[in-house]
Amino acid sequence: MQIVVFYILCIVLFAIWKKVNAYEAFLTGVENSFKTILTIFPNILAIIFAINVFLHSGIMELLSNFLSKINIIPEIIMQCILKPISWSSSLLMMSKVFETYGVDSKLGALSTLIQGGSDTTIYIVALYFSSIKMKKTGHTIWVGILTDITTFIVSYLLIKLL
Repeated sequence: MQIVVFYILCIVLFAIWKKVNAYEAFLTGVENSFKTILTIFPNILAIIFAINVFLHSGIMELLSNFLSKINIIPEIIMQCILKPISWSSSLLMMSKVFETYGVDSKLGALSTLIQGGSDTTIYIVALYFSSIKMKKTGHTIWVGILTDITTFIVSYLLIKLL
């Protein structure tokens, strides 16, 4: 807590040195933040709604049962599917892998690489592009998804080689 107080004190001293009204600048920043939140909120709500529909529709269970029958670890595939959409859902899959196979297992290491090496591409593109009201994403989404797939493959190959 002392660091936060020290940080705030440094900001106030810097504002005094620059002859800026720190309180007014703070209020302006808060006001601008609320405008940004109002712009982004509908997009975040739509993404959360879509993720919840996908997770609670039963598609995940059907896919998991199918993958189990052909000897593919369903949690890893589910994590690869969810990672571009939702960080927290992907983290949940990683936790399931840890519980089932162990943290120090090869699957645990693979799950960790997937979680740390890839990004929430669809979420990022939807949020950031919509916040600046840009409707055409060009090739951004495809390059991001291709990068995620490459990350998944390289992660698998690294674990397989080690």
